[in-house]
Amino acid sequence: MRYRWNALCLMLPWLALASTGPAMASAPDGRWRAAFESSPRAGLNDEQFKALIDRIKVPPEIVEKIRPKPVTGTLRYRIRVSAGGSKLRLRLSNEEGSAPLVISAASVGLAGQDFDAKDERLLAVTFSGGKGISIPPGAPVVSDAIDLGVSRGDEILVSFTVANTLKLDGNGGSLVSVGPGDQSMAARMQDAHIMQGRPDITGISVLTARDTHLIVALGDSITDGNRLSLTALHSWPEELSRRLAARGSSTDYAMVNAGIAGNRLLASGFGGIAALARLDRDALALDGITHLVVLEGTNDIGMSGHSSFGDNPAISAEEIIGGYRQIIARAHDRGVKVILGTILPFGGSASHDSPEHERLRDAVNSWIRTSRESDGMIDFDKALRDPAHPLQLRSEYDSGDHLHPNEAGSKAMGDAVDLSVFERPEPPYARIK
Repeated sequence: MRYRWNALCLMLPWLALASTGPAMASAPDGRWRAAFESSPRAGLNDEQFKALIDRIKVPPEIVEKIRPKPVTGTLRYRIRVSAGGSKLRLRLSNEEGSAPLVISAASVGLAGQDFDAKDERLLAVTFSGGKGISIPPGAPVVSDAIDLGVSRGDEILVSFTVANTLKLDGNGGSLVSVGPGDQSMAARMQDAHIMQGRPDITGISVLTARDTHLIVALGDSITDGNRLSLTALHSWPEELSRRLAARGSSTDYAMVNAGIAGNRLLASGFGGIAALARLDRDALALDGITHLVVLEGTNDIGMSGHSSFGDNPAISAEEIIGGYRQIIARAHDRGVKVILGTILPFGGSASHDSPEHERLRDAVNSWIRTSRESDGMIDFDKALRDPAHPLQLRSEYDSGDHLHPNEAGSKAMGDAVDLSVFERPEPPYARIK
């Protein structure tokens, strides 16, 4: 094997901090359950960014949107939670940073219009009893419990003020309101401007007495989606979350998104550390995880050998399948069910399409459909491919680059999931038809 699994599969040192075991999670009024996730990714430096843009020929207007930008002052995000509870807890990350990240103040509150606080009410957030905290490189921090009750689907504002400069990673990011100085407790920020940036708030957990199952979606940009609107559908996990919430089951399901734009299953790069390396941190360590939906491999295929991303080692279908088997084994060790998604068509894509890449995709998808080694399968490929041209996305689902689905495509992906897969009994599990 070209990749050394023992190196990729090392558990990261902050596992106990990010998620507690069942005994530690217990509290008189419930247990902590993850309700939001945004996986950390190191932003590119200026030299790396220029090299990447030169290779993939991104239009100038897009370049400026995704260019990493230094910011100071207060950053405010609007976040939807996928589970309800009586209290909140935040997780902030400096895991990909190279210098301390100093938070001088933070707050949360229910969202009103845009980035304004509902009823002009915000609550201060503390960390180990203090107003602020310095997060060392390579580490996250978890806030103290916050007395803010939320319902599933509520949108909240999370604000924090940085005492030093923070570089926003714009690629695959969210909208963030940035204002000067400490405005963490301001119901409406003054002199603020809207930017694009990946949240440094990487997790929100809620304290709930309900039996809530957590589904984590692990993937690349197709899973990460587009959060650059406060009203539009962002991703297929969001559509799936809406379907789960609407069906009125006796069991609650929360859905969080661990997608990173550009991510690969086997190798690290500008899309963050490999899925195999971040599996524990971004999925298996989350509070209450019961199911893992994996849609990874598109970029491993697209970047294999000679491509618009440069020359990389050529990979085989067997290596990608070996990666899936590692995920299944490690998740099953934690009692987590694994559902694999087939890789979407990329015919016509300037970055991914080639005869060899298509052969790889076909072999990997055939294994996903027939192996029965996972606990379920979602045929995203079948749901989105053009019946007349099956190597391509249907035009009504194509964002225009022949690789990423648009909003209608993301909805079709979320609608393609047979919800019964999340209610199947213990092994052996039947494959989704």
